[in-house]
Amino acid sequence: MAEKIIQSAHFKRNTLTGLAITLFCAIILSEVFLAVSIPWYLRREDAMALEVLRIKMRNSFDGARARAAYRGRDEVRESEMRLLRWALDSMADYLRENIAYLDAAELKSLQGKIDAIRKITEELHRGQAYSREQKLDTSLYLNGLLSQKGKKK
Repeated sequence: MAEKIIQSAHFKRNTLTGLAITLFCAIILSEVFLAVSIPWYLRREDAMALEVLRIKMRNSFDGARARAAYRGRDEVRESEMRLLRWALDSMADYLRENIAYLDAAELKSLQGKIDAIRKITEELHRGQAYSREQKLDTSLYLNGLLSQKGKKK
């Protein structure tokens, strides 16, 4: 006698199946959430990092301007400080108008320039002038001219 083979599986809805479907949907939703939130978060972090760069640059710039306020007896050092103050004042005008439009690379470049100016002001405060005043000894030239004039007479 031929036995009848039943080859169908009856799908039963039970709590385990419901849990599997719920977990599958939760995984899909969390992946979509991550796909949307990670780029948003990174853009937000870049904006915050850029703002931190701006704040640090402003603070170091203000410190450099305060440090460049030197009034001394040495004329060479004082004139060099005046040049540095003029450069910092020009930079302040530029920053006042354009700091909101600068990107990270430009801010880092300006920070490097401010650090260089700060280093020069520190050297000036220590008494080391950036330029050297040289005295010309004109006696050799004048003696040569006078001796030639004396030979002509």
